[in-house]
Amino acid sequence: MRRFFCLSLFLLAVASGSLAQTPKTAEDFYNRGVRKEAQRDFDGALADYDQAIALKPSDITLVTIYLNRANVLMSKGDLNAALLDLDKAVAANPRDLRAFYNRGIVRAELGKLDEAIADFSATLAIQSDFGIAYNNRGNARQAKGDIEGALADYDSAIKHNPQGALGYFNRAAARQSKNELDKALADYTQAVSLAPKLVEAYFNRGIVRQLMRDLDAAIADFNQAIELKADDAGFYVSRGNALLARGDTERAIADFTKAIQLDPQQADAYTNRGIARKTKKDASGALADFELAIAANPRDAVAYVNRGTLLEERGDAKGALADFNMAIAINPALAQAYANRGVIRLQQGKVEQAEQDFTQAIALDAALKPSLEKYLAEMKRYRAKKP
Repeated sequence: MRRFFCLSLFLLAVASGSLAQTPKTAEDFYNRGVRKEAQRDFDGALADYDQAIALKPSDITLVTIYLNRANVLMSKGDLNAALLDLDKAVAANPRDLRAFYNRGIVRAELGKLDEAIADFSATLAIQSDFGIAYNNRGNARQAKGDIEGALADYDSAIKHNPQGALGYFNRAAARQSKNELDKALADYTQAVSLAPKLVEAYFNRGIVRQLMRDLDAAIADFNQAIELKADDAGFYVSRGNALLARGDTERAIADFTKAIQLDPQQADAYTNRGIARKTKKDASGALADFELAIAANPRDAVAYVNRGTLLEERGDAKGALADFNMAIAINPALAQAYANRGVIRLQQGKVEQAEQDFTQAIALDAALKPSLEKYLAEMKRYRAKKP
């Protein structure tokens, strides 16, 4: 699931006054800085803003200069320096909502979520109908795990701006995280109706539809996302997953291959292509893909499970066991890894350890129990024969 976190919307004002050939006043330097900023001459813009500040402009102009300096510093990737300028903007005029709002954005980007929430709240205290501030406060709350608080903020964002797609998009993401798929689907649909080029809404709606097993509709959404943004490897991975679930293995492999072409470090694409190739009984191709997945991401637990399964089928119990152990070390909640390890341990006569693995696998995923019944029965027979 993808979500928009803290939309970087800066509210910047241009000072009055002419653009003099040789700047003399604070406003002259400020205006020349604005022009340089627009031309992406960031160092030149910063130098002019410094000159403007040195000439001691009015508090109103000073706030705007600090806001623009922060904007330039963000463009340069220096968030901490931007935050210092926004602190000065707030100090220069504690009633200027732009200063609080922009500082909230920077704090959120820096992971200072409680402080960001406080800034968005201060913004709303100044202007209670500022819909995008509700959106951003909701995003910060959602990032903290306060889903109910986030939902309340998205409701307010929609109330104050019912034609704004982001309110519906973000509320959909929150509902999706709660597994309220019907409600999430409705919100994503409203988002794309208001913003037909909002590519992430099509992508997320596709994920929801796939979770709801509406594979044709999911693929249609991924098609739309790819049409709008053809260079996103993740879109091809997700469409490939839906195609694979629908049984269209060849097209799924083509999508995973396209994802790899766009991003050779896309571990999920290798893993999923390996699964597709395994489905086609191409064990060698599948094993090669799982190797590539692990090389791209040594923390890909699913790749270890799948490689281990192939190694077990090839009679390499030692290599398989090592892969299942690694998968569990990376992700202790991966039920299939326990199930597979339990099978090998049972074959090795380690009945108690096998039982522990089967018990853990079923506790994590009860749907695995039917596939383990024959091993559980074998374990009982083994114990019955034991003197």
